[in-house]
Amino acid sequence: MYSLFRAALVVAVCLPSAALAQGQPLTVEDAIRRTLAATPQTASTTARIEAQTAARTAAGLRPQPSFDVTAENFGIPTGDLYNQFQITGSYSQRIERGGKREARVALADREMDVTRAQAIVIRLDLIAQVQRLYVEVQATEASIGIARQRLTLAKMVEAEVKRRVASAKDPLFAGMRAATGVSEANVDLELAIHARDAALKRLTAMWGGTPTDLSVPNSDFLSFKEEPLGPSKPSPADLAVYAARGARADATINLQTANAKRDPTLSAGPRFIGTGDVALVAGVSLPLGGRRLADARVAEAQAERRRVDADLAVERFTRERAIALAVEKVEETAHEAEAIRDQVIPNADLTLMEVRVGYNRGFFSYVDVSAAQTTLANARARMVDAVRRHREARVELDRLTGRFTELAKGEY
Repeated sequence: MYSLFRAALVVAVCLPSAALAQGQPLTVEDAIRRTLAATPQTASTTARIEAQTAARTAAGLRPQPSFDVTAENFGIPTGDLYNQFQITGSYSQRIERGGKREARVALADREMDVTRAQAIVIRLDLIAQVQRLYVEVQATEASIGIARQRLTLAKMVEAEVKRRVASAKDPLFAGMRAATGVSEANVDLELAIHARDAALKRLTAMWGGTPTDLSVPNSDFLSFKEEPLGPSKPSPADLAVYAARGARADATINLQTANAKRDPTLSAGPRFIGTGDVALVAGVSLPLGGRRLADARVAEAQAERRRVDADLAVERFTRERAIALAVEKVEETAHEAEAIRDQVIPNADLTLMEVRVGYNRGFFSYVDVSAAQTTLANARARMVDAVRRHREARVELDRLTGRFTELAKGEY
């Protein structure tokens, strides 16, 4: 008996609303792909990667050489060699030691890795937003089905009341109340259709589209028991951000360690003397001091690495707890929806059927029929609300576990 009621309920909720939304079926995957293709975040990330690629090229260049010209002994020559006019040109080149250039390039690469990892997380958040809007459309579609069923029942009750009023078995105000019930059901149906249209507009606005010739199928809206929960582990994309930040911190440590090495500067060039003689001069220079500053910068980079590790531990702990709560919420809402669907609604439906039969036989009043009708409508609305909360909990769980990570990666 319950299986028959469940099948009838799915038909009652899903088919009438689907008839109102003719057009090309839009799946949640289609909505996600359209949104990701239209989001400006892709262009923003691409531009940032291009800027970091240029910075990487600059980081791989050698230090620029310099050419210096100095003049000495201005004045009237006296014949003394040391008092002769002298001009010296020197070419200087700083020699990097300790792998500074390689460390700079590695740090630039790690910066790009962080950008790519963060871009995927942003896209996952966008996907979750699309999923929530999609669930909203499905829920409003189901509400249309309930409103149509309520209108059908209200018209049937109105016809029964009119027959009893015509035969003087009920007062005239009973017929007016029944007509008012039909009017209320009509208004509820109009509001449900408007809510569905508004929700569909909000969904299509994610990619700058319009709901024309599009429809969201909700035939599987109530079919949630068979869906597996999947792995309850933190999203690898979110953890990858911290892994990329850790690698960047390691690259920073390597760079600061390399920067602690002192770089000599070699110089050489000719010296022209006023007597016409030419000499060759050469030199080397080394920076002095700076050890304390270099050690402080290395210590700062190491502290940043420890902070990233601590943040990763906090993130993992927080997400594992959030996933556990999300799983519990998914199961709780599923149980609530199933209980209403399998126990409350069949009983409410049978109650209304029996009250209507008794009303036609004169055992009950119109108030009893109206109360039974309202109970059934409220039970169906409560079931749709429970299913909606179940779907939203699934969206939250999908986001925490990174269900659409592969789809979010795209070209990054």
